[in-house]
Amino acid sequence: MDIKAHLATLFEAALAKAAPEAADAQVVIERPRDAAHGDFACNLALQLAKRLKVNPRQLAERLAAAVAPDPYVAKLEVAGAGFINIRLAPRAR
Repeated sequence: MDIKAHLATLFEAALAKAAPEAADAQVVIERPRDAAHGDFACNLALQLAKRLKVNPRQLAERLAAAVAPDPYVAKLEVAGAGFINIRLAPRAR
């Protein structure tokens, strides 16, 4: 399984729930520069905040809350101005 593609799919579904008017946005999942920040990160809230005229951190919190529970995701953390850090469950590594 391609974990990055799987995570992108989870965030696409969350975006459709949290901000359907921006459901056409491209979801990018990347490895953070600092491994202490998690296994992957998503900056979708930072990309969309200006377009949606909302605070990026608040949008990140809405998106993180809208991500469906998944056996491959151990934890989502909103960090900084609006990054969502993703920690994988042991079974996903």
